[in-house]
Amino acid sequence: MERRGPLPSLRQRRRLQLLLLFLLLLPPHSHQGWASRHILPTQRTQDPPAVHVSTGPGQEPVTIITFNLTKMTKTSSSFEIRTWDPEGVILYGDTNPKDDWFMLGLRDGRPEVQMHNYWAQLTVGAGPRLDDGRWHQVEVKVLEDSVLLRVDGEEVLRLRQVSGPLVNKPQPIMRLAVAGLPFPASNLRLPLAPALDACLRRYKWLDQQAQISASAPTSLSSCAVESQPGIFFPPGTCAEFSLQGEASSASFCLDSLWAQDQKLDMDQALNRSQNIWTHSCPQSPGNDTDTTH
Repeated sequence: MERRGPLPSLRQRRRLQLLLLFLLLLPPHSHQGWASRHILPTQRTQDPPAVHVSTGPGQEPVTIITFNLTKMTKTSSSFEIRTWDPEGVILYGDTNPKDDWFMLGLRDGRPEVQMHNYWAQLTVGAGPRLDDGRWHQVEVKVLEDSVLLRVDGEEVLRLRQVSGPLVNKPQPIMRLAVAGLPFPASNLRLPLAPALDACLRRYKWLDQQAQISASAPTSLSSCAVESQPGIFFPPGTCAEFSLQGEASSASFCLDSLWAQDQKLDMDQALNRSQNIWTHSCPQSPGNDTDTTH
């Protein structure tokens, strides 16, 4: 007859039941080693605020940074991005805009890399869609002759034999443009609309020790914590009003217009368009805000 150890006491059985109940109540990602998935950390209090990098309908970068390649020790850039915009330039770099440049952007919501240099001329898209309004971590790294692209901690693209040593570049100065292009979009290998409506945070551009200068950032404002699809208006969006009867026009008063938590400048819009007319609206009692229609 098989011998067994002594049965657990009533107190020990209750302890085991409580332990099992505690483990069942824990969320799945709390069980280390049982489930693993990449979770982006939330904004930390010591981090600078997320910035909105929209440049409106133009293509000009929000900032241009120059680096001395002879002092470069870090060859990667990383950032977190949140956008509803399916197309635009995130990052552009060159030592010569004709013969040696690199572009990272979005097309149909997915990352796209374009390169033009002595070793490679290519356009390739890879990775998941990033235009879902959530924060995504992106890293671009030059490793010997290869270029790596990581999204949310996973390598989604590796291009080999597409680059040479940075120290051997004919021009020792590299410029880096954020959210725009320093030349016409038609000069890209596959043109796209360069303007990007997005938020960036925790950005690190190449080697700060090798940085020579940086232009003053333009069109930068803080991003809200939350984001919803309705606050993004893709290029070409228009509002339509159905007018009944013999009326041929409509007028209404607006306190203000906002998009991506940024107040739209009506005066600037008037200067750019001949299709916008504005007049003073009557002020209602208790309302000191000038409105337009």
